[in-house]
Amino acid sequence: MARPHPVNWLRNHPVAADWLLAGLLVFMSVGSHLTVAMEDAADPTWYSVVLIVLATLPVGVRRQAPVATLVGVLAAQMALELGNFEGAGWSGVVVATYSLAVYTSGRRLWRVASLCLASAVGLIIVGLFTGDAPWQALIATPVSFTAALVLGDNVRRRRERAVELVERAERAERERELLAHQQLLDERARIARELHDVVAHSVSLMVIQAGAARLQLGKDPEKADRALATVESTGRQAMTEMRRILGVLREGADSADGEASAARAPQPSLASITTLAEVSTDLPIGVHLHGDLDELPAGVEVNAYRIVQEALTNVRRHAGPVQQVDVTVRREPSALVVEVADDGRGASVATQGGFGLAGMRERVAAYDGELVVGPRVGGGWRVRATFPVGAA
Repeated sequence: MARPHPVNWLRNHPVAADWLLAGLLVFMSVGSHLTVAMEDAADPTWYSVVLIVLATLPVGVRRQAPVATLVGVLAAQMALELGNFEGAGWSGVVVATYSLAVYTSGRRLWRVASLCLASAVGLIIVGLFTGDAPWQALIATPVSFTAALVLGDNVRRRRERAVELVERAERAERERELLAHQQLLDERARIARELHDVVAHSVSLMVIQAGAARLQLGKDPEKADRALATVESTGRQAMTEMRRILGVLREGADSADGEASAARAPQPSLASITTLAEVSTDLPIGVHLHGDLDELPAGVEVNAYRIVQEALTNVRRHAGPVQQVDVTVRREPSALVVEVADDGRGASVATQGGFGLAGMRERVAAYDGELVVGPRVGGGWRVRATFPVGAA
């Protein structure tokens, strides 16, 4: 079994990576504080160690609370400077400033950054008058703060741009699929009109010839025989034309990307949900089946499968990075409950293409069921469909 690459592991576990970074900063800062002696620095005390921990450890929640992280580590670092303690060296403040720019935007970002920078510069100015701060700090601190801010802002903009490009590509792909599908529908409509014209003309001719044959049957058997021969020939021609047109329809269906071939495929069932999860390798899906799922109406099974399929599509397109997607199918005494829950960013499916929320509601309403869609407790999104069925 191949060992996971450390960089990939850190990318796949961002929260753990943040706490590792926070632990490293705490270890280095406390170690420097306790072991490195500076001439003008105050001796270590228990509360100086606490302040150093407070100036570095909050980095572990920099993604979830970037503003609180920066404010907390800056306040602790300013307290260390007022006490003339060495150790953290503003490392926690730099990381927190970068994180603020990465995970915050707009007016909130610049207001918080401006207040924090003004506080730091004010502390340095006070130190200049008291002789506790070198004049170089008045230049180094704003430069370092601004550099971390600009770097984080650029990273955030690049990520937003990448997400925008992906969404734009997906939207263009969906538009191409819709255009191709519409062209297929237009072609089928044209063929249907041709089928109507050909068959209607042939059938009309067959009716006329059959009527003529009936009238001539007793008077002139030879004419009746010729009329019947014409009816037979016309019927064969009509059958040939129908085969040609149906052949075109079949070729068009085979060339359509997935939709027509899927229509001819066997109807899915609840048992297909496990297969759906297995082939969806881009999502960490867990399938949970509870109760007796046999002898359910075929229509309920098909619609339950389609709702799971559409919900997973929405997770893939709009939930962002997810750690777990749970698909639960549970048979209750008088209902079948299907639920898809993720821990992503919780984007609503109400505005999505395809079936979307409207299609899900139509499927559930056809069986007088209930559909609940919305954010779930603890973060993420949940789709829950209930189909009334007979007692288990």
